[in-house]
Amino acid sequence: MCTVSYIPLKEGFILTSSRDELTLRDTLKPQIYTDNSNILVYPKDVVAGGTWIAANHKKQIACLLNGAFQNHIKQDYYAKSRGRVLLDSFGFRSQTEFMAEINLDNVEPFTLLLIDYLNEPEFNQLVWDGSKKHIQKIDQNSPAIWSSATLYSDADRDLRKTWFKNWLIKNSEFEDLNILNFHSVNHSDIDRVNILMKRENNLQTLSISQFRIIEESETFNYLDLGDNSLTSINLSDLQCIQVSQ
Repeated sequence: MCTVSYIPLKEGFILTSSRDELTLRDTLKPQIYTDNSNILVYPKDVVAGGTWIAANHKKQIACLLNGAFQNHIKQDYYAKSRGRVLLDSFGFRSQTEFMAEINLDNVEPFTLLLIDYLNEPEFNQLVWDGSKKHIQKIDQNSPAIWSSATLYSDADRDLRKTWFKNWLIKNSEFEDLNILNFHSVNHSDIDRVNILMKRENNLQTLSISQFRIIEESETFNYLDLGDNSLTSINLSDLQCIQVSQ
């Protein structure tokens, strides 16, 4: 859950997440789940039961990055996984209520991007540094990139922002930017810092998840880099499922 980009379009946006994780960590490809009053779609982390990216039938999206502003010292025990906290966000009446009321005591630091596009789009960022919440409204009209503080230094993150900026300049003439290309190629010969990352300890980019919200077309695409398979889910399918009250 380590590299996320946001691209605004004339009639929508594209949110893309590259997951950097240990190759042996078991993951289920995206499915539609029912959870009380929510219909959700997400890939599942089998180990902790949570996820790093999800959407519901109410046109809300949540996307997780590990870490806050700087890398932290990991504790032996945490009360709840960050991926479960992400899923908890859909159980509140609004994302604003979630950010204000969620109890994050003894939860490992994280950055959570929250988008609500039901009516007037809202884009917020919640950073939990282990002791305090930092809530910020994100400019939904400006492209942006985030890199996990647990894996990338300040210099690494600045370098990746430069790659992103240069890529945007080169592709500015295209109305529908193919940001998947940015996430799936090498931008340097330094594997440890590439967007398509690979390190010696079996840690590498395992998948690329993407929400494409463009006018009436709303899709979730999941590219598994292990078997090179693509899973596509039409988000309108979520509205067709009956919600239990």
